[in-house]
Amino acid sequence: MTRRPRSVPPEQRQVYVQVVEGLLQHGLRGQVSPRLRERLRQAGVDLDRPLLPLYPVPLWARCLEIVVEEVYPGLPQAEGFARLAQAHVEGYGATLLGRAVMSVMRVLGPRRMVQRLPEVLRGTDNYTEVTLVERGPAHFELHFNSSLKGPGYVETLFEALLTAGGAKAPRSTKLYDDGERTEYSLTWTQEP
Repeated sequence: MTRRPRSVPPEQRQVYVQVVEGLLQHGLRGQVSPRLRERLRQAGVDLDRPLLPLYPVPLWARCLEIVVEEVYPGLPQAEGFARLAQAHVEGYGATLLGRAVMSVMRVLGPRRMVQRLPEVLRGTDNYTEVTLVERGPAHFELHFNSSLKGPGYVETLFEALLTAGGAKAPRSTKLYDDGERTEYSLTWTQEP
């Protein structure tokens, strides 16, 4: 059975609650100051109420910017986004769905984990489509139908996922980004 690509107009793109929960309720545990809580509420995410099932992508992107400004002040923006991505992976791993996904990733190992990434990423929002291209036993490219602002964020996210999958010396490099599509190279050291 062939899946039809998801063609969701940019104004209808949304992220699922487990993504928001993973970062804001688990990844930033103990770091949500009253000021950050208020700024997120003003942006549209009220942490004093149950989270919504879906959040519009522009709202979520703004929340990521706010978190970097509040939790990692004084750091270069790329370093703040990198730290945010690391916290996000750790936090996602603390959600019910994330615990299941992360435990499977550890069992699969890096190569098979990367082969499953398109399916995993598809479960984070209502629009992501990923094409996987194998360049070698420890080298893959991911081609996305979208682009996410935040320098270093996606690269660190993939490196953290590769590490969770048991990869040694993982490296993620952005190859292409035209504001609508992106491509990343994922590599790691092949075990002898």
